[in-house]
Amino acid sequence: MDDADWERFSDPVLITPQMMLFICVVIEVVLQGVALGVQPTEWWTWQLLAFITATNLGAVVLAILAQRSAHQISRSYQAVFTPAFYRTIRLISEFEHHFQTEAAKEGRDFNAEIAEVAPKMWGLIRAKLDVEEPLPSLAPLDEGSGEDLF
Repeated sequence: MDDADWERFSDPVLITPQMMLFICVVIEVVLQGVALGVQPTEWWTWQLLAFITATNLGAVVLAILAQRSAHQISRSYQAVFTPAFYRTIRLISEFEHHFQTEAAKEGRDFNAEIAEVAPKMWGLIRAKLDVEEPLPSLAPLDEGSGEDLF
């Protein structure tokens, strides 16, 4: 991800009340235009009543489902995004800032430095793990086994 993607992720665009009002006015103007073009009859009135009932009922059901989903997401976020998580992320962000500052002082490209250093760090960690093979577990000797040690 580049910086623009992270900016969009950290500052999502939500529908504002003004946008909601604009959408409602546009829908109302379109429906009013249709209503003015149609001769009212008992059949049209009945169809409109059924449409209004269906959309209102659908809106209520969808609002309940959306609230349920929001509640589930909220519980998940509370379990994951704890104060310790945010402190850790802040610490990592501070390291990243200091690394970028030092790279800039030396006239180096931070991303190029990361690309160069990461494989070296991996090799160092991998070599350390390969050298430190775990010792086999040693079980205590059974004193009553009668085996001679020498």
